[in-house]
Order: sequence, then C-alpha cells, then structure tokens
Amino acid sequence: MNNLMKWAGLLSLMLLIARPSLAQDSTSISVVGSGIVNALVEAMAEQGGQEPLDISTVGTATGIDRFCSGNIDLATAIRPMSPAERAICGSNEVAFSELLIGHRIVAFVAHADAPLECLTETQALAILKPSASGVATDWSFAGDEEADLPLSLILPSDVLLEFAIADELVPGDGLRRDAGEYDDADDALAKVAETVGALALVGWQESLADLESVALLAYDKGDAGDCALPAAESVEQERYDAAISMFVYVNRERMASNQRVFDMLQFVTDADNQGRLPLLDATPPSAARYEMNARALVEEAALVDASDFQIPGVLTGSVRIVGAASAFDVLNRAATTLTQNSEGLAIDLDFAGQTNGIAALCAREADIALLDSDLGDSDLAACADGEIFTMTTRLGSQATVLLGNAADEHTRCLTTDQVNTVWGAESADIVTSWSGVDASFPDMGMTLFGLTLLDQSTDILLQTAADVIPPIRRDTEMDFNPLYRAAAVGNVPGALTYLNWGDYQRVIDNQQTNIQLVAVDGGAGCVIPSPTTIENGSYALARQATLLILQESLSDINTQSYLWTLFSADNWLNVEREGFVGLTALELPAVRQELQRWFTEAEAIQAASDETAADETSEQEGTEAGGSG
Repeated sequence: MNNLMKWAGLLSLMLLIARPSLAQDSTSISVVGSGIVNALVEAMAEQGGQEPLDISTVGTATGIDRFCSGNIDLATAIRPMSPAERAICGSNEVAFSELLIGHRIVAFVAHADAPLECLTETQALAILKPSASGVATDWSFAGDEEADLPLSLILPSDVLLEFAIADELVPGDGLRRDAGEYDDADDALAKVAETVGALALVGWQESLADLESVALLAYDKGDAGDCALPAAESVEQERYDAAISMFVYVNRERMASNQRVFDMLQFVTDADNQGRLPLLDATPPSAARYEMNARALVEEAALVDASDFQIPGVLTGSVRIVGAASAFDVLNRAATTLTQNSEGLAIDLDFAGQTNGIAALCAREADIALLDSDLGDSDLAACADGEIFTMTTRLGSQATVLLGNAADEHTRCLTTDQVNTVWGAESADIVTSWSGVDASFPDMGMTLFGLTLLDQSTDILLQTAADVIPPIRRDTEMDFNPLYRAAAVGNVPGALTYLNWGDYQRVIDNQQTNIQLVAVDGGAGCVIPSPTTIENGSYALARQATLLILQESLSDINTQSYLWTLFSADNWLNVEREGFVGLTALELPAVRQELQRWFTEAEAIQAASDETAADETSEQEGTEAGGSG
C-alpha cells in the first residue's frame, strides 16, 4: 500500500538531481506537489513550447499546503483537495480552480480464452495479496470448475508506476512475490497472448481494446455487480479504482496577472491536444471533464473553491420546500445544519406529492420543489402562464436492493410482480414458502428480514405495486442494522432482505460472505443494481430526486444558503449514506459553480425589476404631483 508514496519519492529525487537549477529561475511558472503529475505537466509544457518551469516535487499534501500560502502558481496532486485543505486556502483568501489533466490506469489483461470477462474486487485481492504467493496458483477463484487451469500471473516490476497503482488495491505492503515480472508492457502482452491461463496488469491504452490476441477484463469495484472496463469515464464516475487521477490547482489571482500561466494551462487542458497524452503514458480526461477544465480557466469564479459566496453567520426569514417526500431525510438534515445557528430562520418542509409541489411553486407559494419523476409536457404550464421561471438541479437517484442467500438459485433474479408478492401486506402469513411466490420455485421456507412502512427503502421497494402507497407485510423479522440483516441472510437458506445502496456498501465493506445481490426484472430482463443502472433507471427499484427551484427565490440569501449547505462537501457524506448515487463528491464543485452563477443572474434580474418598479413609482408620484398642482 505504501509503494505509491515510495514511487513518488523516488521520482522526486530524480527530478531534483536532474534539474537543480530550476528553483533559481524566479521568472518561471512555479509548480509544487506530486512528482507523478509534475512529470506530465513538465512534458506537456515542453510540447507546448513553454519555457522551463520552476518545479518543486514534495508530494501532494505538502504541495497543496504550500500552494495555499498564496505564493505558488500551480499545485499538482494525485487526489482531489480535501475539505480541510480547501478551508486552509479559503482562510488565506486563495481562490483557485481545479483541473483534471489525465489519468494513469491499470488494466487487467488475460489470455484470449480466459474463463471470465469481469474480475471482482474479491477475486483480484485473492490473487494479488502477498499471502497468495504459492497458494493462489490456479483459476479456481473464477469457479471450482476452473481449478485445473494454472494461473500464470504477470505483474509490473516495482519500479513502475503500474505496480504502485496495483498495490493501492491490496491491503498490506506490496504484491505477491512469486508472479512473473516485466519492465516492458509489450513483453507482458506477448507473454499473455501465448500462455493459456495468463493474467497481467499493464498500463491502459485505448489500443488494448482492439487487440484480438488477449482479453481485456472488466473490473467490479466493491463486488457491486457493476463491471466497468478501464476508461476515463469509469475512473471519473468512481466505478474503476485501479487508477490514479492527476490534478492541477491554479491560483486564480496569479494566473490573472501572468498570461504565461494561462497559456500553458490552456494548452495542457485543450481537448485538441489529448492525442499527446497516450504518448506520455497518460489517459486523457473525459469530454465532460475537458469542458469543465475549459470553464475553470475562463470563468472568474474558482470552480472548486467558489469562495465568493459565504453563508451569513445569522439568517432570518424562511424557505419553503414542497413536493415528493422521497428525500425528506436528506433535505431535513441540511435544514437542521443551516438553522442550528440561526433561530430566526424557518425552513418549512411540506411534502404533499410532486403534482401539488409543482402547483405551489408555480403559484409562488414555495421556493423549492422535490421531484421524484420526470416532468411532463404540461407540468409547468401554470408557471409558463404566469411567466414564472424555474431552474432544476439533480440530487441523484436512490434504490432499494435485495440480498438473498448465495445458494438460492431462485432469488438470483426476481420480477417486480414477484417482489410485490413477497413483500406485499396481503402475503402475510399466507405466502410463507418460495413455491407460493412462483410455482417454478422450490418448496423452501421463506425467511424475510424487513423494515418499517415509513422507511424510504420500503417505499421504493413497493413502488411498482398497484396501490399508490402499498403497505409492507408485518410478519417479517425487523431489524434496522443492515449488517445484521445481511449476516442473517447469509446464514439462512431461503432468506431475503432489502436495504438502500449506501447500506449495501457497508455490507460489502464488512466483507459479508454467502450473500448475493438480486437482479430485478422490470419487464426488460434481469438487471443487477449498480450506480449506472440505478442512475439511468434501467434498475426497476430506483427513484430519482431532482430539485425544481423558483428562479426569483435564487436571489434570496436564505434559499441560496440552503442550497449551498445541501451541496457542500461535508453534507454530501450524509446524502451518500442515504444511498444516493449519480452525483459524486468530485462533481460538487461544478454544481456549486452553477449555483453561484444562478445566484448572480437572479440577483441581477431582481435588481433590474426593483429599479423598474422604483422608476414607475417615481413617475406615478410625479404625475400625481403635477396633476394636483
């Protein structure tokens, strides 16, 4: 696990020895931070015809600390800034923008006849950990029937960055020592192509996907049933973690006074230059991230810090939030956080359904409405008739996932009708065996571990049932601890439970065994829940959450402060615990940037409206005065 630090330290020493004179050049662009990212930045600057940079390689944490003093142009990092580091920059009034300039990704490549297409995190750990030496020597990790296939594992030598990235996946120090080793990736690929049972970890390049001589394996992070191939999008969506991402933070004030800094970063972050990155063993960011980089450079507000907006110490007034109740806990927690120091602020959460919420918003009786389904063509007709404008921003999507006993074939996939039969109130004390759910299921006793009707997971679980608010059956084993429920399911054949996505991640982190994630067939085939299937709606037991905001309310400091609190990095941990997916902490800076733009626009519109009203009042008073004279 420490090899990434060791590798960065070695690169740091090499750079200092190779370029001892750079620190003497006071006219150069100052760069401090990660040696891994520094090497890429320096190479890109040279390709762009920039003069030598004043580079200091001290590691990510120290680099950010020095950058936040305000005397450095650029900080480089192999991770995003932490909230604490952002606070340090903020306390020193250092406004900055974050640029994601590339990735280094490791791919799992196997012989063309590999017995699997997706490697789970558990399987990867089983064959890579140091204790696997001399033990994990065949492909039985892919299934007992593969025990006769010898495993020929080929790993990067420990001087390569790929080794350090792979080591970050594995607890303990280093990887197993009995594997084959390579210094040149082409040699490793040739060895894999000619060796049945071979598996190698190599640096990812797009050309790997076109090789017919080997099989490129997907990777299932966290054993979540979400197999992702190596790609920039997979890394940025946090679905593929056999990678490091390379960040540059720019001091906006120093960039504004030094055109060379802007020119260099514009070259580095220009999507037209992405073809240069593979030549430097780096993967370009996604198209969406290139767009974010471009915005970060040209817009005045710092994309990450957005420190122009500050929540006042004391607030008075009110904010009214209406609509669907699906995200009540999340919205209420943000309200509690904001009001705890402002007794004069009232945040009224009045949930009576999406339709009623939209009606209240379009009547100017509410500031924010929560939506749990897409807007129809006529939903905002009342707003349009009243020339009332709205803005929307997403919270993400929630899902209820089902866990069954790993030995139960019949619960590998359930239709939504079967789910409703299992959990519906009318099944209590009647449907007590699996054959009662479907005649094709075994005559096996059913043991259910459930939650209350008021739990959000219950509401989502039965959202496809005929009734609007279907009650849950009451003859289940009740327990609010998801770890207990998962363990119970793992120990009892025929058992089933449900939980939200966040609690499922806790179960995975707890390394619970003998459980299976149940696929759900909503009419288009069996779909395993994953961040992707939950967000795109293909998983049937999912529900989206979107905020519809009255534009004129965006000029009000109370509404502004509430939204800022809701989308803060600290609060987002609470959102993720409630099982929301689709919007990651990495994307929050862009959301806050958009919010700040909306605030500014709404304030300008309100100011113009106030000025017009004042002029009309003045004209009217003048007319009345003239008439009376």
